[in-house]
Amino acid sequence: MEVVQYKCPNCGANLEFKSGEQNFGCDYCESAFTSEQLSEIYPEKEHHILDEPEPPKTAEELEEEALFSEYSALYNCPSCGAAVVTDSTTSATQCVYCLSPVILTGRLSGEYKPSKLIPFKVTREQAEAKLKEYCRKRIFLPSDFRSGAHLHEMTAIYVPYWISDCKTHGGITANCKKVRSWSTGQYRYTETKEYIAVRSGSMKFSGIPHDASSRIDDVMMECIEPFGYNDTAEFKMSYLSGYIAEKYDVAKEDVYPRIKQRAVSSATNVMRGSITGYNSVNVTSNTIDIHSNRWEHFLLPVWFLTYKYKDKFYHFAINGQTGKFAGDLPVVKAKVAIAAGAAVVAANIAIGIIMNYV
Repeated sequence: MEVVQYKCPNCGANLEFKSGEQNFGCDYCESAFTSEQLSEIYPEKEHHILDEPEPPKTAEELEEEALFSEYSALYNCPSCGAAVVTDSTTSATQCVYCLSPVILTGRLSGEYKPSKLIPFKVTREQAEAKLKEYCRKRIFLPSDFRSGAHLHEMTAIYVPYWISDCKTHGGITANCKKVRSWSTGQYRYTETKEYIAVRSGSMKFSGIPHDASSRIDDVMMECIEPFGYNDTAEFKMSYLSGYIAEKYDVAKEDVYPRIKQRAVSSATNVMRGSITGYNSVNVTSNTIDIHSNRWEHFLLPVWFLTYKYKDKFYHFAINGQTGKFAGDLPVVKAKVAIAAGAAVVAANIAIGIIMNYV
C-alpha cells in the first residue's frame, strides 16, 4: 500500500492542517505553510498516483489480507516502520504507534479521487465547547457524559459525499377552497368555493449532498446540513494530514432515489407556496421529475463522537465547517424517575397549600 506523509521542510516533524488558522502547521518549530506552498515544496506528493487506479495486489499482499480477513490493507508507517492494519474504506489515518499522520494514496486514486473538499474550520476546542454547552442543561444524561471526560475520543473525519446538480420539470394540481362566513339576523351563513389550481415549470438545483459511506447514519448527516460550498477547495492530499478520511463505498446510483426525493419535494414546495389567497390547498397530483443530473465526489468535514452506555452505542456529529450538530444522546432512567417523583411531591404539596388556604 502506497503511503504519503507531509514533513516540515524546516525541522522534519509532521505537518498537519490547522483548521483554526486555515494553513498547515508544524507543532515542533511552529512553522506554517499555505496549500500553494506545500504544492510547490512537494509537487510529487500531490500528483502521486492519484489519477491512476490502484495497482493489482501482489501474491504477498493477498496473503497478508488473508491473515487479516476483516480488514483490507496492511501498510508500513514511513516514520517508525510499524505495520498498521486499516479497514477497506480508510483513506487517511494515524499510525497507532508514533501518531504520525498517514495518507493511503491508493485509496484515493482513479474513480475514488475526490474533485473537491471543504477544509475543517471548527477546531477540536470549539467542537468540544459546543457539545458541552449542548449537554449543560440536559440533566438526565450520564454523569461522565455531562462532565466531558469522554471528549478526547471525538474524531475529525473527512466524510465522502456525492454532490448532485439536477434539473426538475413538471407540475402539480391542487384543490383549493375559499371559505366565507357571515351572520344575518339569527342566521349564520357559510359559503365555500372550490377551485382547481395548476402550476408547472422547470427548476435547477445545485449541490444536493448525500453521504457515500455505508457506516454513517444518513439521517444524522442530513441533520447537520447545510455545508457552504463557497469554502470548497480543489482536492489536495495535504488537507488530509492529521485527519481521518473515508473512501466512498456507496455508489451514486444507490443515493439517487434520495437525491430525487429531495429535489422533487423542494420543487413541489415552491410550486405549492405560489398558490396563495385560499383557506386550504390540497395537492392532488404531482408530475415533477428529474430530467438531468450531474455528480461530483466531495470530502466534507465532520466531527464524530461515539459513546457507549449500557451496551448501546450513541452517535453524535458536528458539522466541521459550521458547527451545527445532531445526535442521539443517552438518558439515565433513574434520573428521570427521581425527577418525576419530585414533581409529584411538589404537586401534592402545592395542592395541600391551596386546600389549606381555601
